[in-house]
Amino acid sequence: MFGFVAADAGALSEEEKERYRAVYCGLCRALRDRYGQLSRACLTYDLTFFVLLCNSLHEPAETQGASHCVMHPAPAPPRPWARSAWTDYAADLSVALAYHKVLDDVADDGDLKARAAERLLAGAYERARACIPEQCAEIERAMAAIRAIEQGGAADDPDAAAHEFGRMLGRLFARDQGFWAAAMEELGRGLGRFIYLMDAAVDFADDAASGSYNPFVALGSDSEAMRATLALAAADAAAPYEHLPLVQDAHLMDAILYSGIWAQFNKAYPPQDALAQNEGSPQSEPPRN
Repeated sequence: MFGFVAADAGALSEEEKERYRAVYCGLCRALRDRYGQLSRACLTYDLTFFVLLCNSLHEPAETQGASHCVMHPAPAPPRPWARSAWTDYAADLSVALAYHKVLDDVADDGDLKARAAERLLAGAYERARACIPEQCAEIERAMAAIRAIEQGGAADDPDAAAHEFGRMLGRLFARDQGFWAAAMEELGRGLGRFIYLMDAAVDFADDAASGSYNPFVALGSDSEAMRATLALAAADAAAPYEHLPLVQDAHLMDAILYSGIWAQFNKAYPPQDALAQNEGSPQSEPPRN
């Protein structure tokens, strides 16, 4: 259900691209150090955004370096990386969320690949649950609720599952945020709802063919209706974000939240013209307050 919160590379300078890769590589190293090499399969850009956000908001000490990577062996040069305490928390969340995504895939069709991944991640998930027990309990609660909603068809409220996913991500974002806990929870809640709905939009054709639960299929939505719904969901996430006192990496994060998150939708549903693209996936960045 993740994979949508990535940067619009065309909007970034070379320096910003290097910074983005460094934080991403730092998260990859944290996964390896905390959960072993296989856990690197849990790596996503979504939680790289979370690390950037928390680093900018709290300005923690960062450890930086450059190392060779098994994914990019010699003669590739050492790859820069950057880590903070928030990187470690994001690594814990990466494992927990990936494990429950695999459980969801197993429940959907019992795919052998998913079953193998479940066995490989089970030990890592137990370690993550020891590190972040309250957050893992929230993920377990939310995924069970979403599964029940999807199995029931959610005829009364097609948005119910998206709200549950948003509620979960909001609580994960709020951990240890101090004065900013409420704003971060609101941001996570809006972003989580957007992610769930974006996943539904991208999977529309497959779900319609298979009969799998999909709120947009249930509503009979077309691409423009989905675009409008997603634009409102993105605005709900952007509202609290715009009021956070972010300076470090602010333009990089803007390139994620205001345009990068639309990449897969625009690939699945190419805008008919530039006007449609501008209306559906805002490329301009609103001024910060």
